[in-house]
Amino acid sequence: MTELIDITGTPFSYNASLSETIDQLQLEVQDLRAGGKLTPEVLHTLRNYFRVKSIYHSNAIEGNLLTVGETRQVVEFGLTITGRALKDQAEAKNLSHALDYLEELAADPTKPITENDVRQLHALVLKGIDDENAGKYRDGNVEISGSNYKPPSAESVKPQMGDFGKWLSTTSVATAGEMGDRSALINAAVAHTWFVQIHPFVDGNGRVARILMNLLLIRHGFPIAIIAKEDRLRYYDALEESQASDLSSLLTLLIECVHESLEEYSRAAEEQREKTEWLSSLAEKFTEREKTKAANEYEVWKSAMDLLRGYFRQTADMLNDMAQVAQVYVRDFGILEFEKYLSLKSGESVKKTWFFRIDFVSGEKTARYLFFFGSASYHLRRQSDVTLFLAREDSSGSFHYEKLEDVSSPNVPSIVEIGYKLAEETFVSRDRSGNLSEEKLDVLGRRFFEEVIDMHFRG
Repeated sequence: MTELIDITGTPFSYNASLSETIDQLQLEVQDLRAGGKLTPEVLHTLRNYFRVKSIYHSNAIEGNLLTVGETRQVVEFGLTITGRALKDQAEAKNLSHALDYLEELAADPTKPITENDVRQLHALVLKGIDDENAGKYRDGNVEISGSNYKPPSAESVKPQMGDFGKWLSTTSVATAGEMGDRSALINAAVAHTWFVQIHPFVDGNGRVARILMNLLLIRHGFPIAIIAKEDRLRYYDALEESQASDLSSLLTLLIECVHESLEEYSRAAEEQREKTEWLSSLAEKFTEREKTKAANEYEVWKSAMDLLRGYFRQTADMLNDMAQVAQVYVRDFGILEFEKYLSLKSGESVKKTWFFRIDFVSGEKTARYLFFFGSASYHLRRQSDVTLFLAREDSSGSFHYEKLEDVSSPNVPSIVEIGYKLAEETFVSRDRSGNLSEEKLDVLGRRFFEEVIDMHFRG
């Protein structure tokens, strides 16, 4: 006979055979945290990666038809996707706002998560989609499509949510010594299952349940669990089994999802370690005098690049104010770090040097231009060590970019590279033929915007 372990304070239990797996996962999480591998930089990178992935899969499970790429465009860039239901796009934006609130709640693990917090999460999920029911407990009976389970009557929702809320407020509090504790994994499964059994809202229960599940994981130092669209049927079967109080199937799925996320954490931490070692070896190549000189040059160069980016952003904002239909979006990826500047200055290969991207959108027409840093070309080497190269998306929606100087089409803007002469404090641009032009920033920028709009949107 299968031995079940009761979960204290709840009506649920799980198979004792899972204990060893849970303990092993706990050790892996604690080891990663204790090793100091999850630096702020690593966590920031992971946050952006998991945010889009989480929104896509959680919505897709409920039938949302946006792709991962479309979800990213809606969430990160605020774009409207032609040909996709506005409701699907609103769901993506709303879940992003709900995850913002999740991060607020996760920031202070010593503060209890309340029943009111749950209602606020639901209000964010349904905002603008069903404002009448957003954050409001249902006042009628409901059925779950494809399930034999019958949620409690509307009259029972409030008292049952009261019991759930009391348990949640206690369970959600975490101390430093509880980071990575195995009980968090078990309680995350309980929170999800208990909530969906009550089914307190007319719609959006699944999304809120997955947020609560991840909130408990994050508060206790675990990575989030993303239940993939591809596991939807297995996920539904696990929920169906849990209605009889046995969480074994759902807990098994949760363990697998956390482990997958943990592998991403480990990979990112390893990349950070390699980067640190690379930077250390690079630093040894410079004498203090050379580094001081390079640092001073970098500050001047950085100010010039900030000025250039600011001009392009300002021009885009002015166009948006004046245009009736078309919109221009500027996506900022941050200035080049000093260590990478040194590498490019030395002619070394460097990854992740995107500076900013400009998206031109008018109706169904889209043109995306990427500005990224690199070692100066042969033509500009005497003028500037580190320059900006221009690239264009080779087909709409592909997010694959080709340097303008390599684009075979004749329909290409004249500027393919931009440098900055430190001594003269002057911008210099290069065209595809290698011709150089020293010009003021407003002249250079005006030429780019005029050529792009003429090529893609006029006529």
